[in-house]
Amino acid sequence: MFLQNAIADLLNEADWTFALAECVHIGGFAVGVGSIALVDFRMLNLGLRHETAARILKYTEPWTLIALVFVVFSGAALFLSQTEIYLVNQIFPIKMYLLVAALIYNFTIHRKVANMKDPSPVLSKLVASVSLLLWVSIVFGGLFTGFLE
Repeated sequence: MFLQNAIADLLNEADWTFALAECVHIGGFAVGVGSIALVDFRMLNLGLRHETAARILKYTEPWTLIALVFVVFSGAALFLSQTEIYLVNQIFPIKMYLLVAALIYNFTIHRKVANMKDPSPVLSKLVASVSLLLWVSIVFGGLFTGFLE
């Protein structure tokens, strides 16, 4: 309770702190989802054709992990700053379920197929499409959380 009050006070008392937390959250999502999307686009054969999905994953995974850490901590701070608003929002729990599903999917099925030596094109495209659908849904969920109750 003390931590929640301290975070809420910090983010709600100054005009710029909540906006800064939002910027960190959105920026983290841009980097995290962007790095995952690079792998997905390769798996869809839409770009970076001179590289394998496994190699792109190897280079982007640290960025993904760092970005997701920023997203989780800034998201927790934003949630704690206005819990009463998020708890009654109909979209917010859907976004959270999608986030959990996307994280599990990304670090299991998506990663396994991206690291395969020669996956079938159908499997690669299916896995990449599901990945993109999950992450885009989370981004839309974040937008709708702010505008719908």
